[in-house]
Amino acid sequence: PYIPTMRQFTVISRRKRVVVGMSGGVDSSVSALLLIQQGYEVIGVHMNNWDPLDELLDSKEVACSGERDWRDVKIVCERLKISSHRLDLSKQYWHD
Repeated sequence: PYIPTMRQFTVISRRKRVVVGMSGGVDSSVSALLLIQQGYEVIGVHMNNWDPLDELLDSKEVACSGERDWRDVKIVCERLKISSHRLDLSKQYWHD
């Protein structure tokens, strides 16, 4: 297994860490990329702010597909080699 030297560990530990809210769209993806290029350790976070079952339209289509967005976030994060996390904030978004 790879074991970093003390010098490499020091450089890694000095990197600034930032969390980027990832929508799966261009703006958040480019923001993450630019931060990586500037040397930041980027963590991608996708916030689920509603339950799609509560948002059905008359045509039975979901107004905004959180699952499709999450899939796009995972694809972008994989390509950027950053971790991706999903937070379900639907209860807090609608009730707090």
